[in-house]
Amino acid sequence: MKFYTIIPASGSGKRFKSRTPKQFFKIEGREIISYVLRKFNSLREIDYIVISTQINYFKRIEKIVLDNEFEKVKSIIEGGNERMDSVYNALRLLKCEKDDFIIVHDAVRPFITTKKIKELIRAAKVYNSVVPALKLNDTIKKADKKNIFEKNIEREGLFRIQTPQIFRYDILMESFKKAYKEKFFGTDESSIVQFAGYPVRIIEGERTNIKVTTKEDLQFNRLFKYLY
Repeated sequence: MKFYTIIPASGSGKRFKSRTPKQFFKIEGREIISYVLRKFNSLREIDYIVISTQINYFKRIEKIVLDNEFEKVKSIIEGGNERMDSVYNALRLLKCEKDDFIIVHDAVRPFITTKKIKELIRAAKVYNSVVPALKLNDTIKKADKKNIFEKNIEREGLFRIQTPQIFRYDILMESFKKAYKEKFFGTDESSIVQFAGYPVRIIEGERTNIKVTTKEDLQFNRLFKYLY
C-alpha cells in the first residue's frame, strides 16, 4: 500500500489580481506552493508527489523543487483546462496498485497541518474515500437572479468541503472513467466519486485550512503560524 499525492497547480489566479499566479505568490519569503510541497514531502507516509500544471510554469516549479530538495516530487506534468482534467492527467501517469491511495490537495491551501493529513490517511485506510469538511454555521439563503432572497436553506447536513481528499486508487480511477464517459463535470474529486456511486466519508476539517483566492486571504497574520 502506497500513498501518492497529486497537486493540481494550473490556475492563473485571475481573482488574485496579480501578475504572479497565486501558487507562486510569496509569504514570508517562500512561494505558497512550496509550503504545501514541504508538508507532504516531510511525511513518511507519502511515497510520491506529482504536480499538474501549465507548461509555462514548469521551470518555476522545477526550481522550487530543486532549491528545497523536495525529493518526493517525482513528476511535473501538463494540466488541463479544468481541475478535473489536471487531476486525471496526473492520475493516468501513476502506476498504482488497486489498493494504493491517491491524495489530492490544492496548491493554494498552505495552512493545512501535517497532523490533519496524517489523520486523513489513517481514516482512508478504514473508509477508502475521505474528505475534510466543516459544518456550515451561518444562515444560508437562496436568491433569485436579481439577488432578492427567495428562501432559507436548511443548514443541517451542509458542509464546506476542503482538501486533501483521499481515495483508494481503483475507486478514483473508475470514478473518473465513468464521469468522462457520461460527460459529468465535477468541481472536486469527491463529487466525481459520489457520482460513480461510491460512499465518501467526511472527516472534520480545519478552519485555518483556507484556500487562498484573493490577497485579502493573506491579511490574517495569525494564520501564518500554520505554514510550518
